[in-house]
Amino acid sequence: MAPRIGAFRAATRSASGFAIALTVAGIIAGLLLVIAEFSTIASVDVASGSCEVINDSDPALADRCSLSGFERHGGAFLILGPMTAAMAWGAGIGGSRPAGAALMAIGALVIVLSLSLDLPQTHKTGAIGRNFEGASAEAGVGFYLELLGGAIASAAGAVRLTRRDE
Repeated sequence: MAPRIGAFRAATRSASGFAIALTVAGIIAGLLLVIAEFSTIASVDVASGSCEVINDSDPALADRCSLSGFERHGGAFLILGPMTAAMAWGAGIGGSRPAGAALMAIGALVIVLSLSLDLPQTHKTGAIGRNFEGASAEAGVGFYLELLGGAIASAAGAVRLTRRDE
């Protein structure tokens, strides 16, 4: 293990500013994906401004007031987040163009999933809207975090692919 840690430190010390910036950007993207998995992707607000009203009458329906990333993706971003960070390390510090392509592909996948699966949910009130006339749906912070994470990962991968090796 000691030789690997030594190689890790040597690679980090000898890396250019570009490589470090690319690595940090990818790691941030990975962290955003993990945080998004535990954040609210979409929520429904009833006319009274709280789901406590629903919870008293129908607890199962109250669970639909707020959808987390885990409920929407089943933990997929918990896998994609660390994978993004690993590919960022390879693309940045390692200078690997295939890792840059993988980073860009992961970012594109996240954006496609967010826009095709999560965006429609940000406008649906579902069963709550049928029972409560004043219900409105909106995107949560997790939705924006996953989009931002995907965009950063895609951009970092694209930069790795378009920049010539130093």
